[in-house]
Amino acid sequence: MTDPMPAPGPGPAGESRSSWQDLPLDQQAASWEAAVPGSAERMLRQIEADYEHRRWMDRVEVRFRIFGAVLAGTGITGVFWLTKYLVDHDAPGFAAGVFGASIAAFAGLVLRRDRSGA
Repeated sequence: MTDPMPAPGPGPAGESRSSWQDLPLDQQAASWEAAVPGSAERMLRQIEADYEHRRWMDRVEVRFRIFGAVLAGTGITGVFWLTKYLVDHDAPGFAAGVFGASIAAFAGLVLRRDRSGA
């Protein structure tokens, strides 16, 4: 009795197996459809969904960057107001310490090199 299905793995010597990269797109889609009906359409829908997800993530990143810029501006403004308040109320040494520490902390956040994606 002969086996109608060839065994998986490399074929006989001299036979080259084609990889997916070697096939043109229309042959890939035809082979997917032959294996599982509707699979090419499902794969294309998944690719479109992935594209939409990336676009949504890009919009979210822009919103987070805007929020971060507004938050940083608010913090810097608060430090300036606190420093001015302390100088006006006869505490210039403490004002200099608050201002210096705040500038050092801000510089550390801006200049750190281990940010992912930067």
